[in-house]
Amino acid sequence: MKRQPGGYEYDVDDEQIRQWEAVPVEERLRWLEDANEFLFLAQDPETRAIWQAVRRGER
Repeated sequence: MKRQPGGYEYDVDDEQIRQWEAVPVEERLRWLEDANEFLFLAQDPETRAIWQAVRRGER
C-alpha cells in the first residue's frame, strides 16, 4: 500500500495487541476519556472548532 502524504503512522505487533487486550475494558475506557480530555484542553479554539465540524460531518 502506498503511503499517503501527511499525517503519521506506526506499527503494532501481535504482542502489543495481546497486551492491550489484557487490559480491563474499564481501564481502556478511562485511558480513552483521559486522552480525549487532554486533547480537548490542549487545543486552541480554532482547532477545536475544526474538530467539532469534522465530527458533525461538515468538513
